[in-house]
Amino acid sequence: MADRPFSFGVLLSQSGVMDVSETAHLRGILVACEEINAKGGIDGHPLSPIIVDPKGDDRRYAELAAELLLREKVNVIFGCCLSSSRKVVLPVVERFNGVLFYPSVYEGFEYSPNVIYGGAVPNQLVVPLLEYLYTRHGRRIALVGSDTLYAREINRIVKEFLFESSGTSVSEQYLSLSSTPEDFGVAARKVAELKPDAILSTVVGQHSIALYEAYATACPQHKRAPIASLTTTEAELALMSPAARVGHLAVSPYFSSIDTPGNAAFTDLYHRFHKTGSPGVYAQVAYALVHFYANALRTAGRGDTESLLAALSGAVFNAPGGDLSIDAETNHVSVRPLIGKADAEGQYAVVWRSPMVIRADPYLIAYDRSVGAMSG
Repeated sequence: MADRPFSFGVLLSQSGVMDVSETAHLRGILVACEEINAKGGIDGHPLSPIIVDPKGDDRRYAELAAELLLREKVNVIFGCCLSSSRKVVLPVVERFNGVLFYPSVYEGFEYSPNVIYGGAVPNQLVVPLLEYLYTRHGRRIALVGSDTLYAREINRIVKEFLFESSGTSVSEQYLSLSSTPEDFGVAARKVAELKPDAILSTVVGQHSIALYEAYATACPQHKRAPIASLTTTEAELALMSPAARVGHLAVSPYFSSIDTPGNAAFTDLYHRFHKTGSPGVYAQVAYALVHFYANALRTAGRGDTESLLAALSGAVFNAPGGDLSIDAETNHVSVRPLIGKADAEGQYAVVWRSPMVIRADPYLIAYDRSVGAMSG
């Protein structure tokens, strides 16, 4: 392993409001690197991540992306979680012809030949979640989100589907990334007074914890509507009190509780390096993207951008949550969505599983904005 390594950048915040989510991404990346390097790396060349911390500041994401590409001479970056950080990094990556592996759920309506979009988009998550809520809970939905591009775009899409599907948005609230626990208390009390059938949350990072705790305080458990989240993973659940997390829902392509041989091996490997917590979807996607990168290096036999992108087009990886494939037309990953219900121990029990893998449709071209109740 003394040969020259394949170095790549890791652009993830380990401090600030997004630290809980982006640290989960980072953990997945490091587990994948340890696993690959322990098996000899890429034909004897180890993977060597260069980790930088933008501290949740969008300007630093752009500056550090440029430093990685120009000063560190890497052409591959894993990183960004919020769409605002991805948006400022994207022109830097395109200008200098790098590859950005983006490991987060996002709002869609984007394509770049220089980005591999590892997170799910609205047709893979929003549509099945609304169908589930319509079937099990009702059509009066309260919308609560962080004041981010992702939350506003997701809720715009959700309202289109509600309008076309006999649903109602009973309220729409956004909380800034500088919000206090008191701010979440006000928001939670407003939602509790409206008595919705469900609360659709796009609140991110540490603020997910604040929302769930505030709602538990504002509303007795027997009167609570479920919070149905696109952004709350096991990493956030672990930091909540049991009373605040139990019974709430999330939609995701992966939960650490799924019972498959591949996931058992992954969780065992994860806990070898990280003694606490469970590997939620952010860790799993980041782990899978590193393996996509490693396999592309093996296939191409070289690490330049053009060779990597050619090898990644249409690539398949047997991830812990099941096979993932990179669509050759959109650079987005096809996934099988799941819906989970949180228990007191901080795990999601799967209550619904898609019967099929869903190809990403980032521009919602194939959807007429109407959903119905699930059959069966």
